[in-house]
Amino acid sequence: MKVAMAQEMREIDRLAMAEYAYPGLLLMEHAALALFRALKARFSLGKVGVICGKGNNAGDGWALARLLILDGVEVTVFTPGAEQQLPPDAAANREIARRLGIREAPWTALLEAPALLSSFSVLVDALLGTGFRGEVAAEMAAVIAALNKADRPVVAVDLPSGVEADTGQVPGPAVRATLTVTFGLPKVGLLVYPGREYAGEVIVDGIGLPPPLLRERATGYYTFNQRELAALLPQRKAEAHKGTQGHLLVVGGSPGMTGAPVLAGLAALRSGAGLVTLGVRDGLNLPEKPMEVLAKPWSKLQWDAYDAIVVGPGLSTQPDGRAILATVLGLERPCRVLDADALNLLATISRWWEKVKEGLVLTPHPGEMARLCGLTAGEVQANRLALVKEKTREWGVTLVLKGAATLVGSAEEPIYINPTGNPALATGGTGDVLAGMIGGLLAQGLAPAQAAAVGVYLHGQAGDLAAREIGPVGILAGDLLPRIPRVMGMGAGQC
Repeated sequence: MKVAMAQEMREIDRLAMAEYAYPGLLLMEHAALALFRALKARFSLGKVGVICGKGNNAGDGWALARLLILDGVEVTVFTPGAEQQLPPDAAANREIARRLGIREAPWTALLEAPALLSSFSVLVDALLGTGFRGEVAAEMAAVIAALNKADRPVVAVDLPSGVEADTGQVPGPAVRATLTVTFGLPKVGLLVYPGREYAGEVIVDGIGLPPPLLRERATGYYTFNQRELAALLPQRKAEAHKGTQGHLLVVGGSPGMTGAPVLAGLAALRSGAGLVTLGVRDGLNLPEKPMEVLAKPWSKLQWDAYDAIVVGPGLSTQPDGRAILATVLGLERPCRVLDADALNLLATISRWWEKVKEGLVLTPHPGEMARLCGLTAGEVQANRLALVKEKTREWGVTLVLKGAATLVGSAEEPIYINPTGNPALATGGTGDVLAGMIGGLLAQGLAPAQAAAVGVYLHGQAGDLAAREIGPVGILAGDLLPRIPRVMGMGAGQC
């Protein structure tokens, strides 16, 4: 599914009207119908308060109010007060609602008596749209504060007011929505933090826009859902055997950190890889090694015998680790995933991207990304989208910037924004599991960007499943392993 920037969505709307003869009022009506369906399906509608602003979002709010009163729901529309100059389509919907006898009140009414909002069963945020940037004005900030204090479900129209559509940034007060109904395509700001936290549940409704416009006009970002995942998963043929499912090499391990490569290797097997070999330092004992994986010392490795390589889990930054990394970087094939200490070593190599071959996947967390870029972790977190776009082009790699709403970028390709995962994954070893999953998918023949995006999605989904079954705190990295085949089965329609 494509993810739109604000200007891209405006262009889609414009082209729908210019090239497909869609009236603006029709699009507004479809948006209102999407909101109406969502409210009816999810809430018990006693009284509904619709808080309108001054733009087309207000028109969606007025149209929704009309649909609700025609359905017998008691509705009050709150407006800025003095007669506002609304855009033509929004003004038309306001006039229709007024002639139907809609109850209307100024913002000042709810600001003078904030408890008034608590008398509604549901509140609708129709204040600001995707064009918002910067901070909201003082009076609107007070209205947003009143909405957030009302202790009632809030449904946001297209985007929670106060959240920037293109960045997810929240420069000032913003509505904390229970549900956001967004139109056409999801917006970037709904999928990345902090905007994602303010959006609540997100429903994407195409509102009848021409499918070619939705497919072709948003080019910078994408995400996918469970249904879309099925087409991307490796397909196992009836005559498959371990030799046809890919052989992954995991290079890592050091005294005190022998569990990391084991976790990565098992994650690759759980992701469908036919064979996994752990490449470890000569003489290193692997007490955690399970029966299902092979092991070889570094001195015995034949690099061209593998379909993909993961380097870094438990590697340490000792000189012999630096030497093994140099060897791996010099390979022309197969595809290689660099994780953990392989990234820390990489950061010490001047202009390393000029010395490596294609087929490299980097999986840094914000601290590792900071070392690679010469920034602080805070600077990385504040510029995640821009950094991924910049560095994938500069470095010529597939980049997986881990964290809440993990991003996957590849040179000249759209950036993938991951919708799965939760804070329960914030525990040691889950990054090793992710590296192994991506490596296992690479070994089965997926392209680097595809393997990274699918691996990130499934990893987060396994974490979501673990959180539901175990709880939000105390999940171990190993708890993800038995859940990987389950979420892959869900994607393939087997569960």
